[in-house]
Amino acid sequence: MTRTGKRATKEQRAATEYLGSLGDSLALWVQSTGPIDAYGTHLPVEVRGPLEWFSFTIASRQLSRATASAIYNRLVAQLGGSITAERVIAADEQTMRGVGLSHPKARAIRGLAELADDGLLEPEKLAAMSDAEIHHELVALPGVGPSTAQMFMMRYLHRPDIFPAGDPAVRAAVTALDRLDRRITPKAAEQRSELWRPYRSYATSYLWGYVWELHPSAAG
Repeated sequence: MTRTGKRATKEQRAATEYLGSLGDSLALWVQSTGPIDAYGTHLPVEVRGPLEWFSFTIASRQLSRATASAIYNRLVAQLGGSITAERVIAADEQTMRGVGLSHPKARAIRGLAELADDGLLEPEKLAAMSDAEIHHELVALPGVGPSTAQMFMMRYLHRPDIFPAGDPAVRAAVTALDRLDRRITPKAAEQRSELWRPYRSYATSYLWGYVWELHPSAAG
């Protein structure tokens, strides 16, 4: 969660004003925190398009950032300096596995490359699709679950109304803020988030900030 203060954009100010006016348990934290950048992410590698973003995200699963960065950079080098749909599709299994990718990760990246090759990851195409349509297309691919699809829409596409109800830190934050006896379920968290529309990406970032700053032991 990055506070933006006086540098806040119109959308950031609107989200803060709206979420801070609701009178629920999150509102006080929003008011005390002020405007934030809901989309900010600090990747340790350069990504130049959706396919490269997905490639790093998939390579990162269950690995340290240093290890994931090394694998990603080897993949970029192996594919001639950039990760494109054509180059991934042309690469054989040995090439993909040779940089350190597991079979499921290589399969997921190949599936995304095929989607990109069909034009479905083009900015103009994505801009014309609803959140639900993008989510549907992505989770149909092997190795791309709801969390990856949601983070793509939030972090890469900067969609303002994304809510990862299954995220452990989000659930921990809602549980703490609402003073629940046990951790809220993903289904209940999704229902709880309806109040925060149309700024659920911002609510998510506020929730992450709350649990990481005030309840770090509960974030996992």
